[in-house]
Parts: sequence; C-alpha cells; structure tokens
Amino acid sequence: MKKTIFFSVYDVHVFRNLFLPPDSVVRKLVLRGDHNIVILRRSQVLPEFFSAEELKNMPHVVIENISYFRPKTRLERAFHFFYSYLVFTGTTKLLATVGDRLDAPPAGGNRHLWVIKWVIAHTFGKFNIIKRNVVPWLYQKIFTERPYKALFDTHNPDLVFCSDIAHFPDIEIAAEAKRRNIKTAGMPSKWDHFNKYFVPVQTDVLAVQNEPMKKEAVKYEGYKSSEVDVVGFPQWDNYYGIERHVIQRDEFLKKMGMPGDSKVILFVSGSVYAADEPDILQAISNQISKGFFGPSVRLLLRPYPQTSEKAKYLQFEQDQNVFINWIDNTNSMDNFLHYVNMMYHADVVISLFSTTAIEAAIFDKPVLTIGFDGYKKRPYHQSVRRWEDLAHFRHVLDTGSVKVIKSFPELFAQIRAYLDDPGQDRELRKDLVDKMCYKIDGRSSERLANFILQNA
Repeated sequence: MKKTIFFSVYDVHVFRNLFLPPDSVVRKLVLRGDHNIVILRRSQVLPEFFSAEELKNMPHVVIENISYFRPKTRLERAFHFFYSYLVFTGTTKLLATVGDRLDAPPAGGNRHLWVIKWVIAHTFGKFNIIKRNVVPWLYQKIFTERPYKALFDTHNPDLVFCSDIAHFPDIEIAAEAKRRNIKTAGMPSKWDHFNKYFVPVQTDVLAVQNEPMKKEAVKYEGYKSSEVDVVGFPQWDNYYGIERHVIQRDEFLKKMGMPGDSKVILFVSGSVYAADEPDILQAISNQISKGFFGPSVRLLLRPYPQTSEKAKYLQFEQDQNVFINWIDNTNSMDNFLHYVNMMYHADVVISLFSTTAIEAAIFDKPVLTIGFDGYKKRPYHQSVRRWEDLAHFRHVLDTGSVKVIKSFPELFAQIRAYLDDPGQDRELRKDLVDKMCYKIDGRSSERLANFILQNA
C-alpha cells in the first residue's frame, strides 16, 4: 500500500522555491508515483499547481485548499508572545525596539516591551528542556481548536512535511501530526527565520539550506545536530549551468530598451524598508550623465516584488539613464528566467542587506549594500544603518565580500572601481557562496526530495 505524504505549500515563496522550477521538489515527488501526495494549498494566493487534465492522470495526487490559522484567544496570544521571545538576537532586538518598516510604528507600537522580551530569552530561553519539552507540551494544551483535524482524519498521512515550519499554518499542521504520533519533517522557507523568534513545535527531522542555519537550529530552536540535514537552496538549482537559461547580452539589452554597448548597474529596491532610495538613484544617474563611470553606463532598477512602488519611482520613468524592470519574478518560470538574465548581465549589483547579495555572488557579480540614508540624517530607528545589526546578514558581512557603503563619494568610487575591474573581491565572493549556499550543483531539489522520501 502506498504511503501518504502531506506537503504544505502555503506561502508564495514556498511555491516559487519548491514547485515553480520544472525539476522542482514537488514535481519529483509527484512524478515518482510511489507515494500518495496530498498538497495543502493556499487557494486565495497561489496559482493552480496542475491543470485538470494533468490531475486526471495523477490519481495519487490530491490538492486540499486550507485556510490560515493564527493565535486567537487571549491565552493563545499571551503564550505566543512568551515562546516567541525564547530567542533574542540582534535581529530580535532590532524588531523589538525600532521595528523593520518605516510605514509602521516602532516595534508595532510595543517598544516598551523589549526588556520583557530580553528577560524571557535570558532566563527561560537558556534551557533546552523548556524549548524541547515544556513549550511543545503547553502548545498542545493551549491551542485546542485543531482546524486541520478533518484533513488528517480523511487522509491519515504517514509523513507530514512542513515547508515553512517557522510560521503558521505550518506550526499548527505539525502540531496536529504530533498529536497523532505521525512523523514530521520541516524546513524554513527563508534563511533568516531561526534567528528571529522561537518556533514552538520542532519537527522530528529538519532540512535547512546551509550550515549557518543548521547551527542556528541547534543554538536557538532546540534541535539536536543529528536531527538536521543540510540540502541547499532548491530555488537556486537553476543557477547551476546557468548558460542554458541566458539569452545573448545584446538581446537582453534590447529587451530592456538599452543601447547595445551598455554597462549595467543593477539596483534592487528595498521597498518599505528604505525611504531614501530615490536619492541614491538620482545621484547615480547624475554621475552617469557627467561620465564619471565611463561611457555608456545605464542604471537598471528592479522594484521590490509583490509591492506597488510606482509612486516611489515615478520620477525616473523619464530619466534617460534609468530603466525600470517591473516584472515580478515570483509568479512564473518565465519571469524568474527574466530575473536570471537581469542578474547575469549586470556589471555591478546594489541592494539593501538582502538575499540579492548572495545571488550576485553566485553570478560572480560585484555587490554593494547601501548603509546610509541619501541626503538625510535619519535617527537610527528610521535609518538603513539599523540593518547592519541583522543577525542573519552578519553571516554575509563577515566574509568581507559585500561592502557596506556609507556615503555618496564612497558609493561613486566603488561603482567605478568595480566597473573598471569586476574581478575585485572574486575570492571573497567564492567564500560567500561556499558558506551560504552549501552547494550550487543543481541537486538541492533532489536532496530535499530524498530527505522527504527517506523519512516517509
């Protein structure tokens, strides 16, 4: 009899990472045909996984639409507050004191609670028995709604794989499996999750994307090293043998409306996390006009995906030096490949303390991160300077491969230096890839699929 695997795909990033690529994790599991695969899907946001015609030929695949779950009662919310702050890192402190968004009050209006959060982490958070035993037991006693009970009753899975274990609804899905003694496997959907907050339910086994994440799972989340496997980033499998996805440079430049001899400065927006990027862009454009960077240099702006930044960048639609790529790379394979070509043909990449720094290193592109607020002198809680304190990004900065730029003169000089000699810091970029990517060998999806099947 075939075993049944629950596979949660609730978040749009999980869809992009684990389903969208042609040789994705989900497709590998489905095409094998030797397990029943029940996909727990967020119907309101995600596109259809398979056509009705495809599903006719896959009787072992069931797609169940699920709704969101979050703490509701006062007791649930109080317990959620308590267990979340069993972890308190530089990232947690930043979020608890100044917050991450400029369009919201510092720390969601609860800045005064940061000392309590610190105390929780430095008392209760010191004991693994609280993380591994007490908190999971209390979770079962306090969260009693069991919204996914009927799904488990219907399908009786042998393994539950939670692809975004750091967040709801995957936390509650894992908890329901634990109530029934069903084996659980998990994975964080992003590389910055385990050093922010504590996750109240540990899965029996855990897959992570790199070695620093494995160390964080052990240090912060209560896992044993033997319970954690490193598999790499499945969404970056397409970066291996990248030439098969790349169009000719003159074709790409023509597609973007740029002259065929252009050198490209790619600027990746930080969205609501940074208000002064237009100052930076305008200053770079002015230097392009003056010829400071050399002949035929263009600035390619990539706004933050899944947000509306039209108003923020409206002034640049008539700027002859600036070309804007409005395509969202998260919602289709064609758009993702457009992003690949954008990165591949860039000569210098500028971003804001983001994953883009790692991707640029994979492509061996010089990368800068903006560490100042344009022409303004913002206080720390509104300044991009605060992002240097992010615990997860310290892994990147410690390699020395990404320069944090603190002024316009430094920015202009470093752009010109990298345009003149893109080989600068190449060995440091290799170090960054080795540290943060595990392996760029096109086999991360295969490793994750094998991890799931071995535990089914």
